[in-house]
Amino acid sequence: MKYALALVNIKGLGVKTFSYLIPDGMNVQIGQAILVPFGRQGLVNAFCVGFSDYLPGDFKVKKISKILDEKPLFSIDYLKLLEWVANYYCCDLVTVLNAAIPLKLIEKASKVEQNVEFITFDGATKRQREVLEILQKSGKMPLVMFEKQAKTTRLTVKKLESIGCVKITAEELYRNPLDILNITETEPLFELSPEQQKVYEGIKEKLCSNKPILLHGVTASGKTEVYFKLIDDTIKSGKNVLFLAPEIALASQLTKRLAKKFGTRDVAIWHSSISDGERYDVWQKLYKNEIKILAGARSAIFAPLQNIGLIIIDEEHESAYKQTSPAPRYDARIVAKKLAEFHGCSLLSGSATPDISLYYKALNSGNLFELKNRYNDAKIPHVSVINMQEYGRAAYRSIISKPLQTAIIETLEKNQQVILLINRRGFSTFTQCQACGHVIECPNCAIPMIWHAKDKRLKCHYCNHSEYFPDFCPQCGSDALKNSGTGTQKIEQYIKELYPDKIVERIDSDILVRKGEHIRLLERFQKKEIDILVGTQMIAKGLDNPNVTLVGVISADASFNLPDFRASERGFQLLTQVAGRAGRGDFSGRVFFQTYNPEYYALASAKAQNYTEFYSKEIVAREEFDYPPFSQIVRLILSSENNFRAEKSAQEIALRLCTMIEKYGISERIIVLGPTSCVIERIGGHYRFQIIIKNKLDEKGHRFISSFLSKITMPKDIKLTIDVDPLDIL
Repeated sequence: MKYALALVNIKGLGVKTFSYLIPDGMNVQIGQAILVPFGRQGLVNAFCVGFSDYLPGDFKVKKISKILDEKPLFSIDYLKLLEWVANYYCCDLVTVLNAAIPLKLIEKASKVEQNVEFITFDGATKRQREVLEILQKSGKMPLVMFEKQAKTTRLTVKKLESIGCVKITAEELYRNPLDILNITETEPLFELSPEQQKVYEGIKEKLCSNKPILLHGVTASGKTEVYFKLIDDTIKSGKNVLFLAPEIALASQLTKRLAKKFGTRDVAIWHSSISDGERYDVWQKLYKNEIKILAGARSAIFAPLQNIGLIIIDEEHESAYKQTSPAPRYDARIVAKKLAEFHGCSLLSGSATPDISLYYKALNSGNLFELKNRYNDAKIPHVSVINMQEYGRAAYRSIISKPLQTAIIETLEKNQQVILLINRRGFSTFTQCQACGHVIECPNCAIPMIWHAKDKRLKCHYCNHSEYFPDFCPQCGSDALKNSGTGTQKIEQYIKELYPDKIVERIDSDILVRKGEHIRLLERFQKKEIDILVGTQMIAKGLDNPNVTLVGVISADASFNLPDFRASERGFQLLTQVAGRAGRGDFSGRVFFQTYNPEYYALASAKAQNYTEFYSKEIVAREEFDYPPFSQIVRLILSSENNFRAEKSAQEIALRLCTMIEKYGISERIIVLGPTSCVIERIGGHYRFQIIIKNKLDEKGHRFISSFLSKITMPKDIKLTIDVDPLDIL
């Protein structure tokens, strides 16, 4: 090929691809780091992502200056996966490359090769200190300084060496994030119970078919131990394993468990919070096939793990696997299915409350396995439903019922711990004028402002706008403004009032200012340093604390009241998962659901911890209204600062699409709904209209829709957002 397509990160332009002439005698490969000229910026780092024999138009093309690293960082097969992602999620390849390949890899490609770094404790980050301390304990006694500091210091390399320094390259410094665990010996795998053994053997037989498999197990049934046994088999067969968890904190906990079972040398972690040096080093090891088990969050699906024999998705029902913004709006679960096809391996998903669509497909394909009992026959916690229509008046501040208060006291007297869930952050969820009824809304978004008592500010949770509490109502001028609704901050305050001698902490996205604060709080809770933990849905995910015997859900109705077809499913999953945090040890657990609608079918199923009962009712409604799994949803959002322009553009696109569908006679198989105003009509000053497309033609329908969307050209003042398989339609 004559020309190479280079992926470049240019300041002010972002990530772009440009064509460069390949000099005679230079053998450039896909995935290699290269040095290319770019205008006034001079030579910049880039990656080769493609080739061509000719260029359209008459261009003066510059030459590639140098190959920085002979060893490629990704392969042609890897690019094929990214190309599939771009086609499926209706975006360009550069957008996917930007999401998949960390930009710092481009910068590191030359720095590691050219520079030997010396690092001192002075000015070192916490992560660097941890690594240096490990090296110090090993007897190397490193004293090093950063590259930026090297320009001002007078110490020479010889001087540093004479006082006991050791030369450490960046690659050597950032070996493996798991080094700080100091794990020297591995632990044996747990012996499986008869039920686990039966499920393990059944799954092992199905792995040969390379089909998606679902492991549905009640909370604390020991799904992870089954995973570990299958991982052990896969590694012994010479293959590698990709293990996904929904969030960074859970991925970190999972990686520690994997390292203790399989050793730190064969295990690596991948998520957006590991450092650039760690990411670069792990990436190279993955591509060189030096890692056997990669654990990570959503973005780990794009890590270049080689020779994959098994992909595991734990807590597969979690919405965190879907990236909602920015593009590509990919779902790691769907990409994992395609990745498994590329590698000819099986995809194993597990959950106590699996996604309705996945359960339907697994049930009908014979690839469903179930663990119906908790490990060691531990009892499922007893669930009580508190009807707040009866108990609300006598409740503390009309929020915390008497039965829940009594249960908290009884639990704390036994030196056991409590979890309280309220899936709303902030102090109050809206501020209303008692004189005219006006609700204070965000000036940029069509939603109420949330009062945050600690910051003493009204905040918008969509655009981050904040303002001081007004003295008077902007509508009528009255001073009768009142905060209403309940958030985590309010519950935290009320619990501290009720139990002043107990340690109460709150965990939600507002307190995660410092990196790793979530993990630190959970570790304190695990060590029994916290008596009562108040939080949002964060506390319903993967928390395994045997000393937790009481879980209280303050407003069990909250998730059911959203105008979305998945609202009942999301609410059922949240209640079931948080209930599963209680009674995971030697003590029996209790759960309290406070509600104003105790007869609602999803809440009744959550009380009984009966997924099958919920599924049987939910699937009927899905089929009646052609929602997944009986169709694929594609959501189009047209937004603009001009309300009329946004609506007009949405109407034109819907009309053109309906005309095309009628022309091909597929109106019964591809259904167009709208355009209508989005439930949240305005966000960030932009008015929003949506078109919902229900595709009942599978891949053919998806290709038809993608082809139609690829031909749309939008005016500069109109933004078109394409969301394939959206999590919600709000």
